[in-house]
Amino acid sequence: MKQLAILLLLGLFLASTEGKSQEVYSLNDLLQQAVENSHRMKKAQLQQTESTYKTKEVIANGLPQIEGSLNYSRMGIPEISIPQEMQEMLPEEIAPLLSGLAGINALHTTSAGVTVSQLLFSQSYLTGIKQAQKAEELYQTLLQKTEEDIIHDVAASYYQVLMNYSNLKVLSDNILNLEKLYNILKLHYENDFVKQTDVSRLKVTLTNLRTQRETLENGIRIQKRILKIISGIPDDKELLLDTLLVNKMEFGQPELAGFALEILPEYQLLKKQNELAGLQVRSGKAAYYPSLVAFGQFNYSSYGTEMKFNDFNNMNTIGLKAVIPIFSSGMRKNQVRQAQLKMQQNQEEFELTQKYLETGYQNAVNSLLSSWSNLQDQQENKELANQVYGQVKLQFDEGMASLTDLLNVESSLLEAENLYNQQLLKYKLAEIELLKATGKLKTLMN
Repeated sequence: MKQLAILLLLGLFLASTEGKSQEVYSLNDLLQQAVENSHRMKKAQLQQTESTYKTKEVIANGLPQIEGSLNYSRMGIPEISIPQEMQEMLPEEIAPLLSGLAGINALHTTSAGVTVSQLLFSQSYLTGIKQAQKAEELYQTLLQKTEEDIIHDVAASYYQVLMNYSNLKVLSDNILNLEKLYNILKLHYENDFVKQTDVSRLKVTLTNLRTQRETLENGIRIQKRILKIISGIPDDKELLLDTLLVNKMEFGQPELAGFALEILPEYQLLKKQNELAGLQVRSGKAAYYPSLVAFGQFNYSSYGTEMKFNDFNNMNTIGLKAVIPIFSSGMRKNQVRQAQLKMQQNQEEFELTQKYLETGYQNAVNSLLSSWSNLQDQQENKELANQVYGQVKLQFDEGMASLTDLLNVESSLLEAENLYNQQLLKYKLAEIELLKATGKLKTLMN
């Protein structure tokens, strides 16, 4: 009895583990997964962190700098040979010195020191801090834009996969119905109730539909692989979606969100780039200003004919150093001019992008309204095609309609359902484009 209980608990554990591995992803799940794990998002986060360290590096350039140094050198002294006649001519008091020099073969120099410097004034440094801080803001905005781009791509791919699953279901249902009909026709043919051409036509139709289904299945596999990549889902993990979600979607009159240019990441990104270009001009002009640095050098040195580490002499220096730009043969002037032209280019790009963003919003609104109208028409058309098919199928079963009539309405129904699914996809994509045009893509994660 105890063993049976253990086996039951083990079975429940394995069942729960298997259930977790078969997790079905909703759109919100995919978006959360993508924002947290996609390669593009991780790269943007790393760039933003890198810009933070860059700002700290620039600030550190104006803080106290301390450097230490150690130095040892040995200068060899060649042996000096003095003729005996010359030695006899030298005074007696110098003779002992010559004998002492004879034993010296090298001069040893040892020094250790610390240099401290502090920037007191530099217009280039002050402008550089503002540039680094603005670049940090730029990468923060780029991170937000990357997040919205990922949300847009994941949502669009998600609905494309769902619509293709819906088309696949339509194809499979039609193939199943035609297979039943084909089996019935074969029996009728064997009993000489129908012609061989009727059976052959139906077989050709079935073959074409099966080919379409295989092509669609392959397309879905490709789309799911792409969706896994942009969502940051590991290759070895299966991506399961709620393929019946299309049938559960409810649509009302579309709500048109207001347009505010200032909240769009594209606008904010260009704005930061413009501000950076202006700071680049100021940085070029800052090169005309002098800079002032305070420094101190604290050194201890030792000189001797033997290698030893004592008897050091203190040599300290403190002072100010000013660098005053005087003449650069037009280099600084040309740098400033280049920066000004770059700023003008950015301004032109800024104004052009503004127009594109405003036009994109108007196009997104028009596309959504048009898709909504067409979706209603296609929904009515699909319902009508269903009614016609039901009537002709009933007539065919009663022998009042021909196989040609049935195949025609079957084809019309298939086309109506596919057109409805395609229009449904266009409508969902139009919704996504409007959210992007108004800077509200993050609402999809709610």
